[in-house]
Amino acid sequence: MLFIAFAVEMASTAGATGWLRGIVKAVPSGDCLVIMGNTKAEIPPEKTVTLSSLMAPKLAPRRGGVDEAFAWDSREFLRKLCIGKEVTFRVDYTVPSINREFGSVFLGDKNLALIVVAAGWAKVRQQGQQKGEVSPFIAELLRLEEQAKEQGLGCWNRAPGAAEASIRDLPPSALSDPSNFDAMGLLATKKGSPLEAIVDQVRDGSTVRVYLLPEFQYVQVFVAGVQAPSPGRRAAPEPVVGTEVSSNEQNGDSAAEARAP
Repeated sequence: MLFIAFAVEMASTAGATGWLRGIVKAVPSGDCLVIMGNTKAEIPPEKTVTLSSLMAPKLAPRRGGVDEAFAWDSREFLRKLCIGKEVTFRVDYTVPSINREFGSVFLGDKNLALIVVAAGWAKVRQQGQQKGEVSPFIAELLRLEEQAKEQGLGCWNRAPGAAEASIRDLPPSALSDPSNFDAMGLLATKKGSPLEAIVDQVRDGSTVRVYLLPEFQYVQVFVAGVQAPSPGRRAAPEPVVGTEVSSNEQNGDSAAEARAP
């Protein structure tokens, strides 16, 4: 384990910190999270946050296509690290032209961006097109990127065939066009037998969307004999989600220590 000391900003009041808490609902890629607010509302607001100054390989769209090298491994690394867990985050900057917010996200005292870069699963972008479009931890990110390159970690793996083996060629999704998937044929050949799959989304209490392995066919599966309440239509995302962190907690007025692999 690599121990990384990081600086945190001083804040005179809790309202000035900008740090919020939420639960990681989804991980669309190796540098992006969907964070759901800690609220008792029936349908919690949510925010999509891209880790500041990072660029992870791009996944193929679910409707079918080809990944960039190591895109799936990058996404799975971040998903396994934080899905369903409470995080503390702050938006560092926004890019209106692409309607995206970039921020720093902490799992406990661990800076997720530092962990991802240290493991080699994302590259560091030093500066955006506009001044200020940069992570407050850019110096440490660049240092860890060089270290990952030297060690051949993650996306920097130089082993022959490693990049090619990491690329998925997805078949057309059964969700976008049911004719792409022979459900009756699968039933005839696999009825009563276990199938290996990766759950990508829990739509509601009785419906999941999964990738069937090893072909990564994207399908929707209903739990037999169960009907759960529908979550209904989600309200428009609110500008602020989560619970604000007081200044005497993490990322308030003290230094902390983060761990990265």
